[in-house]
Amino acid sequence: MIIRAKIAHLAAALWLGGGLAAAEEPLAPLPAGATNVPGRAVESPKPVESAVSPLTNADVRLVEPGVFEIGKVRLDQRRRSVTLPAVLDRAQGAMEYFLVTTYGKTHESILMTQAQPNHIHLAMLLLGANGPGNAAFPGSPTNGVPGPIVHPSKETIPGNKVSIQVKWKTPDGDTERSAADLIYNTDAHSVMKHGSWVYNGSLIVRGTFLAQVDGSIISLVTDPVALINNTGPGHDNDLIWTPNTNNIPPPDVPVEVTITLEDAKPK
Repeated sequence: MIIRAKIAHLAAALWLGGGLAAAEEPLAPLPAGATNVPGRAVESPKPVESAVSPLTNADVRLVEPGVFEIGKVRLDQRRRSVTLPAVLDRAQGAMEYFLVTTYGKTHESILMTQAQPNHIHLAMLLLGANGPGNAAFPGSPTNGVPGPIVHPSKETIPGNKVSIQVKWKTPDGDTERSAADLIYNTDAHSVMKHGSWVYNGSLIVRGTFLAQVDGSIISLVTDPVALINNTGPGHDNDLIWTPNTNNIPPPDVPVEVTITLEDAKPK
């Protein structure tokens, strides 16, 4: 697969609502700076950082055969993985997200990153992510159900199965853990169930890629705007997730988050 030959095609599909991003019909007029989904208004916290501009071949750098960089995101064709830098955001309290951008919902996320959601999404499309996307979310704005997201745990979240690993350096050497081991379920009195992540993309409204606006990347509680969602028990409960203080990295220590595509064929 020649990555550079696919950049223009997939980038155009991303901005036009293709791939895993579900396009929306025009909505009611919006107040300045807001993106409106039925039952939901999102204020863009940092218009300059969250603005989406089309990507070109110039935005993609070849590091070595099969390895490319898109902004701060590294794509590895052989491992079918995407890696990005992050840091511990919050070490205690109720969490709704595992990973957001530095301008995202940092008050309720365990990790944060300077990597851009649109770069992550393009990298995942290039690896072959091809799930049905967020239009199939039960209770999501795209299937005509207004108001808050309603998504009981028994219902299936669509998307491509992914695994998520977190790695950081310590005085004793490298530490690597599954993302699930960094998350504690206070209801089940255990770490998060392994094998519970799907890559689902995000929503596009009026040409705006909402994951880029919100900065939402990996969500513990069902969020059709986030790129990745938890599918395990309790994904409908925003009161039961906290950092697992036995496993989280120290504050201010750089970490690498690696997302590996498990169940889609390369394009």
